[in-house]
Amino acid sequence: MEDIPFIWADVPGHVSYLLIAISYYLTNIYWLRVTAVMGLTLEIVYFQMSGGSMHAGIAWDIVFIAINAYQIYWIVAERRKFARMEHAHLLRQGVFAGFSDAQLARLVTAGTWRLLEHGTILTREGEPVRELALICNGQAAVETHGNVVAHLRGGAFVGEMAFVSGNPASATVTVEHTMRAFIFDMEKLRKLVEKDDLVAVAIHRVIGRDLAQKLQVRNDETASSAAA
Repeated sequence: MEDIPFIWADVPGHVSYLLIAISYYLTNIYWLRVTAVMGLTLEIVYFQMSGGSMHAGIAWDIVFIAINAYQIYWIVAERRKFARMEHAHLLRQGVFAGFSDAQLARLVTAGTWRLLEHGTILTREGEPVRELALICNGQAAVETHGNVVAHLRGGAFVGEMAFVSGNPASATVTVEHTMRAFIFDMEKLRKLVEKDDLVAVAIHRVIGRDLAQKLQVRNDETASSAAA
């Protein structure tokens, strides 16, 4: 059996397809696109070195590179925008600590920072909720049927049940101490979640975690009251 000769012209092809294969396994969208661009570029080199008519393959590779390059440009632009944002570290250190710069940059387009004074009402029991608030510092009281049932502090969401279910507010939430909060426009956030699967998974994860923590606190308080 004859040995298969090693052809140096095939090296760019092997490396190209290896990089493209690696890109399929990457979950970080930025590095996925960068790896894909590198792989496709090497594929063009391979086509040129191999000889023959490769115009169709090269043309499609250029199209794929242009698409990925465009997406890379927007990812970098979003990261720079987030890096320049005032108080961005408060989001990174809080419930969104595991988010990438690109995810955070997209999230902040759906809201704005707000300084809320004592007595500000964030939600009213039984009324529609148009904003989802993330408390970064300060404190708010949760009231149902005229009774204060809980206090919310930094890292807690206000209006998360309405975001998930679309129902009116289940409680009245009032600022007790001056707070800084990031306020999401509910409709903008829903549209963002609908068109961006990565952001959707991330935002539902942190909201789910927040709901679970509140439920645990409520259960602990009920158990303590029953024991007393």
